[in-house]
Amino acid sequence: MKALITGASSGIGRDMARYLAQLGWDLILVARREDRLTELKKELCSVDVETIILDVGKQEDCFKLYELTKDKQVDMLINNAGFGLAGEFADADLYTELNMINVNIKAVHILTKLFVRDFIERDSGIILNVA
Repeated sequence: MKALITGASSGIGRDMARYLAQLGWDLILVARREDRLTELKKELCSVDVETIILDVGKQEDCFKLYELTKDKQVDMLINNAGFGLAGEFADADLYTELNMINVNIKAVHILTKLFVRDFIERDSGIILNVA
């Protein structure tokens, strides 16, 4: 079994990678921070781990991620990349909010749409939207 996890460099994504590795799942870990993914890959030496450095906040990177992984028999997609903001709405930076929408909504939509079609065709697959 193979899982693809976005936002795998820290937090819940990192912990899901650790848990699935304990269960024997091979992993494709995706994040922006190469150093953290490299460190995690070394830790998870009991399974096959591939790392992909991309920013799912960029629409083109979402499509690139799918193209890089569509033929790798992904059994589970975990859309975990995401972030939030706190504070007064009027004071929040508009561009940070737009990036948050890209990561938390657009990336989840794009990746879910692309992978669900493959999962339907194969009649198998799991999608978890965590963020």
